[in-house]
Amino acid sequence: MDDMQLDTISAAMQSLDKPLALETEIEQPPLPEISELLGSKEKPSPATISSLELLNNYRSSHGRLSGEKLNEATDGVTYPTEGGDELSTEDFIRIAAAHFVQMSTHRESDPRHPAGFLSLGLTNEEIKNVDLASLLLAAAEKVSNQQYDRASNLLQECRRLSSDTGNPVQRVVFYFADALQERINRETGGLCWKVPKDRGMTAQEVIKATLSAHPVQVALHMKTPYVQIMDFTSVQTILDNVATARKIHLIDLSIQHGLRWVILLQALATRSTCPIDRLKISAVGSSEEAITATGNRLASFAEALGLPLSFKAVIVSDIKDLSEDMFELEEGEAIGVYSAFVLSFMIVRPDRLENVMRVMRKLKPCIMTVMDVEAELNSPSFINRFTEALFFYSAFFDYLASFMDRDDKTRMATEGSFLSQGIRSIIAAEGSERVVRHVGISVWRSFFARYGLVETEMNQWSRYQASLLGKQFANGHFLRLDKNGKALTMGWKGTPLLFLSAWKFQ
Repeated sequence: MDDMQLDTISAAMQSLDKPLALETEIEQPPLPEISELLGSKEKPSPATISSLELLNNYRSSHGRLSGEKLNEATDGVTYPTEGGDELSTEDFIRIAAAHFVQMSTHRESDPRHPAGFLSLGLTNEEIKNVDLASLLLAAAEKVSNQQYDRASNLLQECRRLSSDTGNPVQRVVFYFADALQERINRETGGLCWKVPKDRGMTAQEVIKATLSAHPVQVALHMKTPYVQIMDFTSVQTILDNVATARKIHLIDLSIQHGLRWVILLQALATRSTCPIDRLKISAVGSSEEAITATGNRLASFAEALGLPLSFKAVIVSDIKDLSEDMFELEEGEAIGVYSAFVLSFMIVRPDRLENVMRVMRKLKPCIMTVMDVEAELNSPSFINRFTEALFFYSAFFDYLASFMDRDDKTRMATEGSFLSQGIRSIIAAEGSERVVRHVGISVWRSFFARYGLVETEMNQWSRYQASLLGKQFANGHFLRLDKNGKALTMGWKGTPLLFLSAWKFQ
């Protein structure tokens, strides 16, 4: 593909950056309720929405990363993604989106009208990808307008052309089409095209598996860099804040496999100043067996390093029952708290979230690190959620495809169970059934401020070390680290995926 063709494609994608007259900026006043602040309180939304609004609600200039590449290519070689495509999965969605807006403006009835595709210089295979994405966008618009019969016809065509074992674009469309059809079934009481019961896990099971030492989570951690990079930076931030402490108490709200603490144990074992008198890890969760197994592995590793580690499993069947006296605090302990992907799962149940924050405030940790999804996937508007989720998951599927082969079982399980159920929850469900909700760092800042939390800078050295870690992975040059205020964001080809922030109580 020559430079002129790429420039043409770039111009088509950049057309999404320009707001149309339909879009207006509305200043949101501060709201008193947590549920309203985090967007979990349901609000009525219009029954219909124009095709132009479908994509103009997504501003590609919002949230795009322009920061440091982790592994800048210096050899002049172009590194393709899966299948050798120079365009990413998100690029195909953007081209389809620009084309869809153009066709809607000109009242074209067929979302796959070929006019314009050839002028972009796309290959036949690339046109098929854009064509498929255009079908999905058209179906979503029909769903938003409650034109369910027409939407179902378009989704049947999406289903015919997509596959959960195809290229990343086909896989994204496959799972989003499933979610859209499920939404239609919920709205109409229809029974057709139900998702098989044996496909993956329920959304609740996904949440539980995400916060536990699930085998897929362990394999994903080893094969892809994003959690490794964020864990490393989080651990370094905690170490910086307990540098002079002889008694350290670490509280993990999402222990999983506990691999992050291996890094910390190694660092403490080689610390020449302030030797450790007492080191404790308290892990919060509902599965005593899994947490205890993780604790035993960490205790054995600490013993081999000569560190005095004690591990406590803080078991609560419901997080609303968590209290500060469960942690057996000692005088003079420096407390560090780690949270990854756990707080956002409580948005649907704000009383649980409030309780966790009250407990943390009473514990008064010297540092609290929070890692979560950097995306706005909790809008009360279905069409807003669909658009944001489509671009976010397109980048995520492309990310996975760059580190794992198409037939990789870890990739298939991640997409087929974890990601697909997240998509279904975001797209198909409403109210209390929509359990997968994510908001970005800007929303969390407003929320944390209510509890006297102040955001703190993270060590620049840890960011440099994180960039070195990224270089160990093939295709790591597509990873980007950037700063959002004092938080660190990590993205894929410019699209934010995760944030990491550090907090202290006033």
